[in-house]
Amino acid sequence: MNHTPKTYLTQTAKYLSNEMLLPDRIWFRLKYLPNPKVRAELNLFKECYKDMNSNDQKKNIVFDTGKAWLKFQEKIKVKHAAENPEPIPKLKFSPMAVAASLITLLALSVSAWFYFNPSTITLANLAQNNTIIRTLPDGSQVFIGQNTILEYPKRFVGKTRSVKLNGEAYFHVITDNSKPFTIKTAHANIRVVGTSFNLKTTEREVQLKVTEGKVRITLTSNRKSALVIAGESAIASENDIVTNVLPTGETVKSTMKYLMFQDETIDDIVRVINSTYSSNIKVLGDDLKNMRISVTFENDISSIVSILSASFNLKVTRSPDGSITLSR
Repeated sequence: MNHTPKTYLTQTAKYLSNEMLLPDRIWFRLKYLPNPKVRAELNLFKECYKDMNSNDQKKNIVFDTGKAWLKFQEKIKVKHAAENPEPIPKLKFSPMAVAASLITLLALSVSAWFYFNPSTITLANLAQNNTIIRTLPDGSQVFIGQNTILEYPKRFVGKTRSVKLNGEAYFHVITDNSKPFTIKTAHANIRVVGTSFNLKTTEREVQLKVTEGKVRITLTSNRKSALVIAGESAIASENDIVTNVLPTGETVKSTMKYLMFQDETIDDIVRVINSTYSSNIKVLGDDLKNMRISVTFENDISSIVSILSASFNLKVTRSPDGSITLSR
């Protein structure tokens, strides 16, 4: 039969319950009755309809044609579905396709695990008079003093940017309001959004000096905390925090003699130099910017430019406004 099951059943129910107008009944008879199979189905449906009507009348219930039509329509839908079941598609799986899918799923799972569980990088500065400068995955800069160990992830995932420090370092943290920067030490935790400060840890205390922005320091023992703003310092012992105005003393950044970069891009090195010396050095070309080098400079801007240009055969262009351009 070339008819849509849903449309056919609806029309049949209306035809048998006399809900169909005369033109529609004529059309229905001309369309369906010439087919012997349809006529046989109609005879069966008529008997079902009579039985249902008879049962309702025996119960002394006022017969509602509309309700009867709906009830009958559901009845013949069930019958039609039982006599004309839809074929269940057979799924065919190739062993090679299954194996390829499993391998792909495994690869994706492993990749996701490594992405959300990045490896930890440990950087130790054991050299005398050298300051190791490291650019973190978010662009923040850390000036690592001697006898200091810094631990940080290969990339920051989750809701915070978390590192560990044992020793002394100066931090210049990139602002990111949605992902605070935290530093874990033996006695206290530091939490910032974007600021610059010097942090020193010893066996007994943590010393904090804030040069820009605000820093919150929290003891790990009793959760006591203090907010330290630019121009202030704090000393945190095991059970207490003492803050002072106008901190005295030097920072790792202010006392560095040699700047050591280990496996850093030239672009990151130049960013550190510009922020440290308020210079305006530019690098032309992505290949040159992304080149990774390990180099040590004296704490002098002129010697830094000379070493960069001589070591990598770079062209130095000085502009009247004081800017310096490095190119191949």
